[in-house]
Amino acid sequence: MSQSLETLVAPFYCNAAMSLCQMALNLYMQKRYAEGAKICKFVSTLCVHKPHPSCKLESKYCYLAATFYEKGAISKGEEFCRKARSICPRNFRVFGD
Repeated sequence: MSQSLETLVAPFYCNAAMSLCQMALNLYMQKRYAEGAKICKFVSTLCVHKPHPSCKLESKYCYLAATFYEKGAISKGEEFCRKARSICPRNFRVFGD
């Protein structure tokens, strides 16, 4: 096997992250911030596995967004959520505010 296992499974992590991110955004739109934040924190653990530098930064922003949402700092959460989505190599599949 010429590729690492992590590289081989990265597309599956990414697909799961995209679906879960959409769920989190829907929860945020419903003002269910704590629920969305739990999902975002998990999404951040998936994105970090993709061997792409922007995915690691996206993971950090996603985690920060979730942390701000949990604390009730909604505008800061939205800011970092937008940053995460803007650098995601597949951001055309995730919609939100």
